[in-house]
Amino acid sequence: MGAVISTLIGVIITVVAFFALFFLINLVLDQARTNWSLFLGAVGLFLGLLIGAFLNGNWVGGGLLTIFAGGVVGAVLGAGLGRTQDLSGPRRAAIADKVRPWVFVGPALFAVSITLIIPTIRTAILALKNRDSSSWVGFDNFQWIFTNDDLFKVSGWTDIFGSRLFYAGLVGVAVGLFLAVRRGREIGVRADWENPSTVGWISVGVVGVLFAVFTVLSGVIWNNLWWVFSVTLFATGLGLFVAAVSNRMERGETIVKAIIFLPMAISMVGASVIWRFVYNFQPPGETQIGALNALMDFFGQAPVPWLIRLPWNTFFLIIVMIWIQAGFAMVVLSSAIKAVPGDQIEAARVDGATDRDIFWRVTIPNIRSTIAVVVTTLIVVVMKVYDIVKVMTNGEFDTNVIANEMFDQAFRFTQAGRGAALATVLLIFILPIMYINIRRVQEEAALR
Repeated sequence: MGAVISTLIGVIITVVAFFALFFLINLVLDQARTNWSLFLGAVGLFLGLLIGAFLNGNWVGGGLLTIFAGGVVGAVLGAGLGRTQDLSGPRRAAIADKVRPWVFVGPALFAVSITLIIPTIRTAILALKNRDSSSWVGFDNFQWIFTNDDLFKVSGWTDIFGSRLFYAGLVGVAVGLFLAVRRGREIGVRADWENPSTVGWISVGVVGVLFAVFTVLSGVIWNNLWWVFSVTLFATGLGLFVAAVSNRMERGETIVKAIIFLPMAISMVGASVIWRFVYNFQPPGETQIGALNALMDFFGQAPVPWLIRLPWNTFFLIIVMIWIQAGFAMVVLSSAIKAVPGDQIEAARVDGATDRDIFWRVTIPNIRSTIAVVVTTLIVVVMKVYDIVKVMTNGEFDTNVIANEMFDQAFRFTQAGRGAALATVLLIFILPIMYINIRRVQEEAALR
């Protein structure tokens, strides 16, 4: 109990000290407008204390006396410079206004640098070294990643053309293209890509083709891409569907949204434990405690070992993430749908548009930027998935992903270089998404 109280007191003292420091800095910046000499003296005092502390810790020594002497010398020099090099009032104010934001943002930037930027640079450096970081190996670790069949297998890619799912997907894409062209001729354009039937058929076809690819090309990186594609598509689609339907409900909207959003309150590990019970498998003849196999047993079917049934066991893990993230997509998209201008909807109704036409021709174009936010956010979240795989399969049975492999290489197999290389690859995959987000925010800010 005493340790807890002392820790709490230490936290309170630290917070109060930070507030006092910022308050003092703010007062010093105010002096730049009225007393230039005092302002430069305070700046010199701060810099002198830093230089004194550096000298004390490296060459000179002397303890607090050196630090104090550095502060005194800095304060005197700063005050003297302020007396000899006085500036006009507007220039003083301009300097204070430019410095003030950096003073308050500085601690956050320092914390980000210590906890994010510097470790990222160090990881990139470690990726170019051997297992114990004792010597440079160049890009050997990256070559290992893309030539290891367990991580990135491309041999046997021709088996894709033997998949019935692949050809079913091509048929779906072909039907979608046909409908787009036919509808386009009816309305006087080359092709109507916003027609719901076109979008539906092409989407189903693309899903079929990509699923055929992912089930044939196994490996850690292909698994990650399967996760990204499936979770982004199905979580966004399910969230959009629930948001559109629930927003039209006169009663029960809150209950429906609460049920869909509820998994967001569960941790990844907790959700993984829940779904591990759902997928639990016992040999035939024994009591099935897993929900799915209990249903199979009830209907007289043989139990299925869901988590070891290749290649679809990866998709069964993906369902857990979809279950969790659909609530996030629903909440964000529901808010966007509610913000669609009512006059546009009423104008569409006057023109004879059906509810389906309004959704595809009015609602979707108005919430495209929000859909982009949801998609890019989900891609970043899913790309670094770790918890679900670790808890449910530990990456076995061809379900491994980059984050789990990175942990194993760095900590289980003590291959620091390979673990750092996997972390770097993961960062490189995410950087384009971050760039797209930043560009979108800048473009939206420029339009305001």
